[in-house]
Amino acid sequence: MKKILGQSETAKEMRKMLRNAEPGGTYLIGGEPGTGKGFLAGLIASKIGRDEAEKNIIRVKKIEDFRKNGLVFITENRTLFDMKAEKFTASLWLLPLRERKADMSELIEYFIQEGGVISTRWYEKDALHLLSSYWWPFNIQELKRVVGTEDGYKLLPYQNIGKILSNYSATEILRAKIGNLFDDLGKESNAGKIYQLFIDSVEGVFIEESLKYCGGSVSKTAEFLSVHRNTLTQKIKKLKIDPKQQIKK
Repeated sequence: MKKILGQSETAKEMRKMLRNAEPGGTYLIGGEPGTGKGFLAGLIASKIGRDEAEKNIIRVKKIEDFRKNGLVFITENRTLFDMKAEKFTASLWLLPLRERKADMSELIEYFIQEGGVISTRWYEKDALHLLSSYWWPFNIQELKRVVGTEDGYKLLPYQNIGKILSNYSATEILRAKIGNLFDDLGKESNAGKIYQLFIDSVEGVFIEESLKYCGGSVSKTAEFLSVHRNTLTQKIKKLKIDPKQQIKK
């Protein structure tokens, strides 16, 4: 890929930074792993560098690294980035792909074509749309592997839920998924009904797992959850949960 794809604000700022880069300037690029720091740094170094482009790129891990010679510096450390950003001709912190939904379609199409995968999987009805609108928790290189290789679909997020949960809090995941849900349903949807269904679903799962943990005992589960036994019994009845089926086998 020799050009910056996407229509997100981050992609636009990346193109602007590259367009305005000039010999004699110094540039700082920051972001999480896989956001495109190295790609942008390479484009800038090739445009304004003298000798080999790679020699003009410094990867910053500690404050001392800023003292080394280089035209383009890249870092994953937000603290270091904020400390030094104003000292550079231009600086840019790249948002992760999960916050750049507007870039998904172009990236997916490019990686499919670049990979040359003989497959109709991503062109089946709604498949490409669903993938491009999916909240993508991983980085650009992982997206490339998913759509650019024949077996890449096995790397899709739902196949890697353990990795998602180990890197992102439940709050972050819920916020992203609910936001996408509202976008899909539109403002005319019955948000109140959706809210209640969501609350019931979460509460139901929580109670089921608690019952399993307590061996199916309602009394022990009530004590475990610090709620009155009668209250828990009412919720179990409302949510149609069978305590006997929640005993671990």
